[in-house]
Amino acid sequence: MSVRINTLSEEEIRSIGDAFADYEYADSEWGMSFLGKGKQAVSDYICAYVRMAIRERVLYSTSENHEAYIAFKRSEHKMSVSSAAGLLGAVFGCADYRNIPKAAKGFMHSEKGYGDILLKFKIPHIYVGMVAVTEQFQGQGYMRKLLEIAFEEGRKHALPVVLDTDAELKKAKYEHLGMKCVTTKKLADGVNLYGMVYEPENIPKEWKSEVVLDDFRIMKEKNESVWDRFASVYSAFVTGTPGNKKAYEAIYKRIRSVVRDKEVLEIATGPGVIAKQVAAEAKSMIATDFSEKMLAVAHRGEVPDNLKFEQADACKLQYADDSFDVVIIANALHIIPEPEKALSEIRRVLKKDGILIAPNFIHENKNKISGAFSKALSAAGVKFEAKWDADGFIAFLARNGFEVRNSKQLNSTIPMVYVEATKK
Repeated sequence: MSVRINTLSEEEIRSIGDAFADYEYADSEWGMSFLGKGKQAVSDYICAYVRMAIRERVLYSTSENHEAYIAFKRSEHKMSVSSAAGLLGAVFGCADYRNIPKAAKGFMHSEKGYGDILLKFKIPHIYVGMVAVTEQFQGQGYMRKLLEIAFEEGRKHALPVVLDTDAELKKAKYEHLGMKCVTTKKLADGVNLYGMVYEPENIPKEWKSEVVLDDFRIMKEKNESVWDRFASVYSAFVTGTPGNKKAYEAIYKRIRSVVRDKEVLEIATGPGVIAKQVAAEAKSMIATDFSEKMLAVAHRGEVPDNLKFEQADACKLQYADDSFDVVIIANALHIIPEPEKALSEIRRVLKKDGILIAPNFIHENKNKISGAFSKALSAAGVKFEAKWDADGFIAFLARNGFEVRNSKQLNSTIPMVYVEATKK
């Protein structure tokens, strides 16, 4: 019978950390140790995680004898600010900063983990954050007993149970105990996160991993292909009204002054409307888009000699770190499924004192014309991943490592805010 843990001695907490850190990875694997300063750092981090789990009342053991421990929570459970701060402090204290950039880059470039996909679709689930059997009880079947605690909770509430693991042998163990691997995130050579799930028979059919992953694939393909269909009319749709045309002319004028004699990258250029208007002032400019048909439209007509159009994924840019003085992304962040990844990539390719220029449509329920445009875009297959007002958009940039130095709300048919920001 499982018991919820309300308190542990520091000695007991350290035994959990040491048990976790003592795992022997295969020669080709690094696991969590890649991110930390050796086994002691991993143990220190797990100890901090256990303290957090006790505070949040999400730590359980197999019995009053405390043979093994599991931490899990419902997906709607939000960690307290104090717990989050404590855990973040532990991360900074234990991290090997030589490897953090490489792992962060891998994290942003790799596919979503299964838990993230469930959150994307707002599917409730149980997330297992830690599983550990203390040294003297290892090899006695306690791993099965631990997982059964979470599995029983999943069956009781008809919810999938999800965890991430960092080693092939661990993955095989979880598969043997009734879970299946549905995603793999490659963070670096020898550092993978395997997304595992246990699916009780009583969960809704639409929450089954086969259905969820298929829906996720279709969503990505739809988001990518809709812009191919929209390419031929995009310019007229966005700048075709007097209000929008006037706003864009003001944007062109401002951007020309910022990009003068600079190395410039534009992301989500579409048919190249902004790029063709401002490139002549830049030292050089690369304008990118995911859609081949958008780029085909962009190549039409007169193209400045210093402007190149290239295909690129905003979340997986092919350019080197610190490559550009200015990065432009106009009216795109609200339709990118993972805008945080796009901003991470922008931070990576921007030089230290580089400038992000990010004009973006904003959402105002009181604007009836804007509402009509939104409905028309939705009918065309455009999915709005975020609906920010001006303050919300600026706050979003700040949360993702940018300091806004200039912003102005524009009087356009579709409400828009013009933003310039630098890396924090």
